[in-house]
Amino acid sequence: MAGIDARDWLDSVATAWRAERMAVRAKVALERSGRMLAERVALGIAVAGLRVVDEQSAPRDRVRVQVAVPDAIDLDNLRLSPGEPIRLWAEHPDEEGAIRGVLERREEQTLWLMLDRAVDELDREYALDPEAPEVTFDRGDAAIARARAALATSDLARLRDVAALVKPARPVAARTWEPLDEELDEIQRAAVDAALRSGDIALIHGPPGTGKTRTLVEVVRQRVARGERVLCAAPSNTAVDNLGVRLAAAGVRAVRLGHPARIAPGLAGLTIDAQVDADGATRLAREWRDRARAIRKTAAGKRGAEARELWAEARALDRDAAREIANAERAILERAEVVLATCIGCDHPLLGETVFACAIVDEATQAPDPLLLVPLARARVAVLAGDPHQLGPVVTGGAQVEATLASTIFERLLAAPADGTHVMLEQQHRMHAEIMTFPSRSMYDGRLVASPSVAQHRLDDLGVAADPLRPRPLWLVDTAGKDWIEQRTDFDPGSSLNNAPSFQFDPSTFNTGNAERITAEARRLLSRGLPPTEIAIIAAYSAQARRLRELLREERALGLEIGTVDGFQGREKEAVIVDLVRSNDRGEIGFLANTRRMNVALTRARRFLMVVADSATLGDHPYYAAFLAYVDEIDAHGSAWSDDAPPV
Repeated sequence: MAGIDARDWLDSVATAWRAERMAVRAKVALERSGRMLAERVALGIAVAGLRVVDEQSAPRDRVRVQVAVPDAIDLDNLRLSPGEPIRLWAEHPDEEGAIRGVLERREEQTLWLMLDRAVDELDREYALDPEAPEVTFDRGDAAIARARAALATSDLARLRDVAALVKPARPVAARTWEPLDEELDEIQRAAVDAALRSGDIALIHGPPGTGKTRTLVEVVRQRVARGERVLCAAPSNTAVDNLGVRLAAAGVRAVRLGHPARIAPGLAGLTIDAQVDADGATRLAREWRDRARAIRKTAAGKRGAEARELWAEARALDRDAAREIANAERAILERAEVVLATCIGCDHPLLGETVFACAIVDEATQAPDPLLLVPLARARVAVLAGDPHQLGPVVTGGAQVEATLASTIFERLLAAPADGTHVMLEQQHRMHAEIMTFPSRSMYDGRLVASPSVAQHRLDDLGVAADPLRPRPLWLVDTAGKDWIEQRTDFDPGSSLNNAPSFQFDPSTFNTGNAERITAEARRLLSRGLPPTEIAIIAAYSAQARRLRELLREERALGLEIGTVDGFQGREKEAVIVDLVRSNDRGEIGFLANTRRMNVALTRARRFLMVVADSATLGDHPYYAAFLAYVDEIDAHGSAWSDDAPPV
């Protein structure tokens, strides 16, 4: 793309973004109309049989509702995440009375929803379905338009041209600084230095376990110490909150913007609403609004001039209340050293025309270009952190749209010539050296080094009993020849709606033999004395995850986690079992060919990683052939034929 005009790039991005919006709308609508409710519930994309058990007021005239979910529905299978838009309905999802809102959180067998208004009837059953994220697309459109219209002399035009590869990224002159976090390793310090010298866009490439977020916290603290205001963003609320928790622990004065339902409870005190409450403005505004309501009641029984005067007084009180809250919000934002928001949240109306000295975007490799442009529009310089070898943007609209939106600004800049603006973190602080080696070779040119503190750590160090049949920190259970053949879910892609786009129906893959063996392996780990809270099972397919959750229901209640790859990026456990599921005589591996997803799965374990896979099915793919060669090299190639994984 080098050498093209930045506006040509933006035009191609805008075209892809419009196509993606249409695809997402169609997917959501067709899933609602093309599947029976029971199917949607079974697939975890809807919830039915909901009864309201609590209702509370929420900021900005919203309503927070707690709904009880029938015991027959396993909420671990729910594929809706906190913060995603939903609609609550009684008779039909497209009914006029359907209420829009946001899924807030799960609490045991209930869900908390943040709704735009109260439910009409409390004593009846409801269902919820996902809603298309229109605000996300609106703000992406606006960001593209801003970047296109930016004056040539503006900060945004400079950042836009660097992002489009029209101009090279350039550092500024070095300034002396002393680490506030003295435990940063040498390369982490080099990354901080590059970020502090950013003249436009600097990159921090953070492979798994290398302390990317810790490094970003140091960058923020250093810039704040210089007297700069910093905007911290990420595509997901989870990544924003993770950064916010660490900044709060470091004593940074921060404000978290965003829908209250999308913010982790641990950060509630940093939200603008909570800080306005603490400021006392809400109490006074509430008193004025209560008086306004009382005056309106009085006015309802009056006529003529007296009624007009009462209505005018009520309106004035409402205006005063709104102004009091707005003034408090502005004052809190002005005092904040750091503002935290998702990429789309960086377009929050409270920010007005605010431009920050620096925008720091974590997980930038998950942000499609329109969303990354939102925080870039508010910055003089930017620091992007991420890893192009882990999960990328989710694109629904097919191969042509994916060709544009799945390639991120971070990746393109990383591939361009650098002049001190790119640093890759190389010392990882999570994995045993044997677990680390294959990801390092396959994705990072063999550059990762295990910190001495983790290089040789094992489960035995935690008091876990040894397992002589699985003696290494990495162990493959090879199911070749067991005839554990994969199956597809029962939902027929053509049965619900004829001529539907291919993205509508995605019947998942499961493997009963694998599921039973992994259940036994998990129980064997538990029998060795490892707490269930330190074990995760990552299944390559959602249908397999559902089966494993059913088989390990009791263990899950004690804290064992089971999920797909998407739920585990950025996380770690002492022991991880990865189920690759696929087993067929055709060598078909489906989206296992997306090795970025597999890289995430193979890098979550600290002390013990087990992979259950059929080498005969996977062995023709270069990535998996290299993995099989590596486990042979370290003598970690076990067989499902050798034992049935009884408890030790």
